[in-house]
Amino acid sequence: MAKALIIQNVSKTFKQENNKSVKAVDDVSFEIKEGQIFGLLGPNGAGKSTLINLMSGVMVPDQGTMTLFGHDIVKESLITKQMIGIVPQDVVIEAAFTVEEVLYYFAGMYGVPSQQREKRITQILEDLSLSEKRKERSRSLSGGMKRRLMIAKALVHRPKLLILDEPTAGVDVALRKKTWELVRRLNQEGTTILFTTHYLEEAEELCDFITLINHGKIIKQGKLQELQKGFSSQNLIYFDLFDHNIQQLSGVQRIGHEYEYPVTNLSEDLEAITKHYGANLKSIRNEAASLEKIFLELTKS
Repeated sequence: MAKALIIQNVSKTFKQENNKSVKAVDDVSFEIKEGQIFGLLGPNGAGKSTLINLMSGVMVPDQGTMTLFGHDIVKESLITKQMIGIVPQDVVIEAAFTVEEVLYYFAGMYGVPSQQREKRITQILEDLSLSEKRKERSRSLSGGMKRRLMIAKALVHRPKLLILDEPTAGVDVALRKKTWELVRRLNQEGTTILFTTHYLEEAEELCDFITLINHGKIIKQGKLQELQKGFSSQNLIYFDLFDHNIQQLSGVQRIGHEYEYPVTNLSEDLEAITKHYGANLKSIRNEAASLEKIFLELTKS
């Protein structure tokens, strides 16, 4: 699979008012494969926002290299900026303009051909349930609607890499679910997505690959199941049956009134158990470590 983004040995240091230096990003390296939904997680101050500013060309690293779809982000910034769409954590709106005017402005800024703008804007407004707000001034929108407009601005030029920095912070449950649906659809259509969130269930639900960062350094990365293996003292599926006098799956052990089954691939193992035992399955639960448990364990002081 081709690489969408390659970050190699990137560092960024800032000087504070007392002339002390703070290394916000410290020798970070990772890759995002084309077509992935990539989760970048970490507590406040971990270095996520600095990394996003570096990827988007807003900042220049002190050391290291960054390439986006084969283009150097520092040396070819005009090209790479057109490949990226960013939904920042803070809500930034063009208050005096209507929703439609804002999207036309950003479509023009990113070079969307004039004959394509109307159709593209209409589709994005429908996808984000903003069609009825098309002629309203941005300043009059609710907080949730402003967040939707932020997403629309980032999508209007159909970026190859979409960066979502806490896209569902402070929004209601309905919009969160709609955002999840939109992320999945965009990804299925070929958009590579970098996703930061404090809602760890979102990362579990959406991300193909997860990188955990703290104090500017990567502390763990991998697929969720790979991360779970190192933090699950009992990475097991437990289940109970109505009728115990039946043939058991290979690897199943009886522990008291329950049975335990070692996890190799969680989704496949759960499917195998439910298929084998069917209506005889009384209860089932998994003891694999949650992403929240892993996150708290790795980032605790």
